[in-house]
Amino acid sequence: VKGKEYIPDVGVSLTPAAVCLIILGVLLLLIGCFGCFGAITGRHGLLNVYLILLGIIIILEVAVLIYGLVNKGKVAKNIEAAIKDPFDDVNTKGNEADAVDLASVDTIQEQATCCGITGPEFWTHPDFDGKVPASCCANAGKDDVLCAKADAYPTGCLSSSEGLVNKALTVVIVVIIIIVLFQLICMVLAWCSRGGPAENIE
Repeated sequence: VKGKEYIPDVGVSLTPAAVCLIILGVLLLLIGCFGCFGAITGRHGLLNVYLILLGIIIILEVAVLIYGLVNKGKVAKNIEAAIKDPFDDVNTKGNEADAVDLASVDTIQEQATCCGITGPEFWTHPDFDGKVPASCCANAGKDDVLCAKADAYPTGCLSSSEGLVNKALTVVIVVIIIIVLFQLICMVLAWCSRGGPAENIE
């Protein structure tokens, strides 16, 4: 089953990011080989290449980090629009809503432990009969279609989803910072292993 049938498109393609990570991994492997062979053989030329290439990688990583921070608001807006569309469709059409939208709403509410866009009171269609979809309630049975508003998650899915996205972005930022710091340490060690001017003359 394809995930996009149940999770709405948030306007952010993960394919370019995955390709970039693969390319970055290959580049780091090759650059690491330069540093490793340079340190083992004592060839300063290889260490110089390692230092230059690693410096370029660090600059690119910092640029990506800055780009992500600058465009953080754009991602949030795309997610907000993508979440609102299926919820509005279900609340407007009730049981007659598109099956994909119905599945998307249920999945979002279950995974994010939320209810409606702004909370349980969001659901107003007559089909709900003053209740909310069963995916709004943690104690709802598998065969239940609706559940009481009193038993529903009090948090709206918009704020809940934004919270999850912010946490994910924070983790990514921290990971990038740790990687950059580790690479800087590698650069310092590589520079120290080059030795003094007298050792560089062969």
